[in-house]
Amino acid sequence: MLKRQLVGKQIELAKKVIALANINIVTCGNCGEVLLHDIMDNEIECAHCKHTLEVCDCPDLWYEDCQYNAEFNEE
Repeated sequence: MLKRQLVGKQIELAKKVIALANINIVTCGNCGEVLLHDIMDNEIECAHCKHTLEVCDCPDLWYEDCQYNAEFNEE
């Protein structure tokens, strides 16, 4: 399977988690570690670095169309 297809599958699975469990998968805006948070949260405290950040400071791990980023180009 191509990288872009694999990433597309991750995006679809992340959408299911959000829709079914109201849980989002993000990366800490301070240390970059992967975090889960309730979509109703306004702030996230990172379990790794202990920083408290606003949700907007923690980018989604998988998001619509990220499979088209250069990092997923086939070599």
